[in-house]
Amino acid sequence: MSTRSFIGMVNRDHTITSVYCHWDGYPEYNGKMLLQHYNNRAMTTKLLHKGDFSSLQPKISDIQYYVDRGDEEVGAVKQTLDKFIEMCRESWCEYFYILKTDGTWTVSTADTPDAFHDLEDNLNTVDIEESTSIIACEAIKNIEVEQFVESVRTSIVKVEFEKADGSLTERHVTLAPLLVPDDKKPKSDEPGLSLDEMTEKDYVRVFSITDNDWRTVKPSKITNYSKPEVEFTNKDGKFVLSLDMA
Repeated sequence: MSTRSFIGMVNRDHTITSVYCHWDGYPEYNGKMLLQHYNNRAMTTKLLHKGDFSSLQPKISDIQYYVDRGDEEVGAVKQTLDKFIEMCRESWCEYFYILKTDGTWTVSTADTPDAFHDLEDNLNTVDIEESTSIIACEAIKNIEVEQFVESVRTSIVKVEFEKADGSLTERHVTLAPLLVPDDKKPKSDEPGLSLDEMTEKDYVRVFSITDNDWRTVKPSKITNYSKPEVEFTNKDGKFVLSLDMA
């Protein structure tokens, strides 16, 4: 899965201009990339100019900006420091990078979004084994999401996930066409999201058998999922789903 981050800079009027970066936001990737390739105000200004993007690259020309694929409301945001900190607290992002007016990169985390530290000093204190574990964890999460999506497209899945208020909830969900009632099938003929789009947007729209309606699940907030025992019985010439939801 993604490690989301905000990247920004302090303007001359002490406001903050920032953009959203979806992938690889941890200091061992984004942090090093900023120090090595965007270590001055001129380069950072060019980086932020087109707004939000998928992942940071050494060359701006290689960055996939969302505006280039037709997305709307993905421009850079300019606001006061207080508003920027508030946005960080309310976001799903895990790291926040700010270039100060003296050209120094700083970083804070989701735990303490208002406590910025020198990025270079922060990187120097990170253990190599810890860095490797973080990168490995990213790969594992990607595999888990792919497995979940494949499962929900072909069967019923019991999924446990964290809601916006931090509490846990469970649902029995599916995307298998034969398991979605006719009166609940999507009215649009547009195809479903691809795996890349799901991880990029960080949501999967699934049919909840528990609620008999469509629900949105964030892959990054899934804590556990499994395939429950499902039985189909013939009732009045129709197959009826029998599912233990206890």
